[in-house]
Amino acid sequence: MKTTKFLPSVLSGIISMCFVLSIPVNADQKATNEEIKTAAMTLSEQDLEALKLGKQILAIQEALNNPGDPNSIHKVTAIGWDQRYYLMVRGWLVLRLQADQSAYTGSQAQSHLGERIEFLKLAIRTIDLE
Repeated sequence: MKTTKFLPSVLSGIISMCFVLSIPVNADQKATNEEIKTAAMTLSEQDLEALKLGKQILAIQEALNNPGDPNSIHKVTAIGWDQRYYLMVRGWLVLRLQADQSAYTGSQAQSHLGERIEFLKLAIRTIDLE
């Protein structure tokens, strides 16, 4: 019953936003939009470092999803050997190992977990032996 009271106001808000967004943009607003796009395209050194770190984290995630790939261990150690990120990566691997060990029952249906558990143990040993 309460939803029916608010539904018309929500719909009217959506419709009014559609009208606002459909209004043609004048030249000054177009120039401002171009300036915003240009400013967004020039990234600081800190932003570039953050993007690089993000790509490395995604590479680790991919490696954890494909532990059978021979390059997977190299993706993990590439960032795990960096002193700035060692603790973060090792903590992530340890927590993932604990979760997988907790969920693993040894059945054939969970063979992927067994493979990942062995990979995680190897990855932790590898980054610890820098």
